[in-house]
Amino acid sequence: MAKAKTTAALQSASTRKASRKTMPAPPGGGQAFPPLSISSRSFLSDGSDAEFRRLIYHVLSASAMLLKSRERFASYIGVTAPQYSMMVAIGEANSATIGQIAQSIHVSSPFVTAEVGKLVKRGIIDRQPNEADARSSILTLSDQGKALIQQLGPYRRMANDIIFGSFSPAEAKQFSKAIEQLYANCHRALHELDSPRWQNGAANGSPPPRSRASSAKQPSPRKTRA
Repeated sequence: MAKAKTTAALQSASTRKASRKTMPAPPGGGQAFPPLSISSRSFLSDGSDAEFRRLIYHVLSASAMLLKSRERFASYIGVTAPQYSMMVAIGEANSATIGQIAQSIHVSSPFVTAEVGKLVKRGIIDRQPNEADARSSILTLSDQGKALIQQLGPYRRMANDIIFGSFSPAEAKQFSKAIEQLYANCHRALHELDSPRWQNGAANGSPPPRSRASSAKQPSPRKTRA
């Protein structure tokens, strides 16, 4: 009798333990929802991308705050954020053309032309004919423009020291290298996102093609997210 009770108790405990491990199948044919947002093992933890999602949120938040800092810098010297970026690009290069500025700060040439025109009228930027190419002009900061950048120096330096000052020299190098790699990877990703093989599939409502990375065997995701 005692042996039977012990066996029953063990079976009951085993059943309870198994039930704790068994999770209800999610809708959609047994696939997890939301689906994984990345398949790289480097960013998965036990099949979950929860930590990666937190990383993305932090990167986006930091990017937004850096843009707000740029707005503060611009406001401090009485220009707009894009105008500030153009002034800095010209100042760092000593002189530049419209096309060079557009490429440097990743905006269109017509937009640069319009904003530079406003700064020329205010006497912040000087515009001279380009002897090497009559179709373009050489842009430089005027004495007033240089004075504004000089005035901004302590204010901008204070903010950047707070933002990046906690990095050691080694960490700063690693961070710079990682950002350069991230920047290049973002260009590649955008090129792929805009490619016809993905855009055509989205327009037709057909399943997207599998990329090389996703075609490789990937770890099984958890049924629910952490």
